[in-house]
Amino acid sequence: MTKDYFGIVERKLRELTDPYFSAARCKRLRSTDFSIISNNCWAGSVYRYYGLPYQSPTAGLYFFASDYVKFASDLRHYIVSTLEFIDARDSAHAAVLERKSEADKVVARLDDIEVIFLHYPTAEEARVKWERRCQRINWDNLFIKFSQMNECSAQDIEAFDAIDFPNKICFTARPMPQIKCGLYFPGFEKDNQITNDTDRFRKGFDLAAWLNSEPAHYPELLSA
Repeated sequence: MTKDYFGIVERKLRELTDPYFSAARCKRLRSTDFSIISNNCWAGSVYRYYGLPYQSPTAGLYFFASDYVKFASDLRHYIVSTLEFIDARDSAHAAVLERKSEADKVVARLDDIEVIFLHYPTAEEARVKWERRCQRINWDNLFIKFSQMNECSAQDIEAFDAIDFPNKICFTARPMPQIKCGLYFPGFEKDNQITNDTDRFRKGFDLAAWLNSEPAHYPELLSA
């Protein structure tokens, strides 16, 4: 697995200096009232970079790829679903969590998918922050991000690419020109997956230009 030591140093320096430069960075943005849905902690990195409150529940956590594609495909349904906390040993991904030394992490079912609350010490804290941040989602200025990680298959990437939503991106470990929303995230070619996209979260990518895209409204939840 690729270990990006320079990226770790870059992240630590950035986090220390974010409070001093975030206001100037915000001046490049058309609006600071936006919500980013991400498959891992990437959204949190963006909000800290701009010194903004988290307007997304997807901070401090991650999804396995197939679960995330379901989540992004039907956001309004999953956002109003109830978290059911489970023992990590009962997770559908228990073997992978064990291999990653994450069998002690807070895990919750959200209907038929799972959320791994990587950076939350208790289920109660995870629930409170999840529910509070779900209320902050700006459905009229939404951005969706995915990465080729966490047991991601080619089918997962293709399914994400097929989601009918304009402001979405998918970071890939290799160039994938057939993926319309794909963005090559260099440095992970040998792994054939991206093992860390949060240290250098803007790598090869104009973040401000993306956030200045035409506002996109996520469709309403369809009635049964």
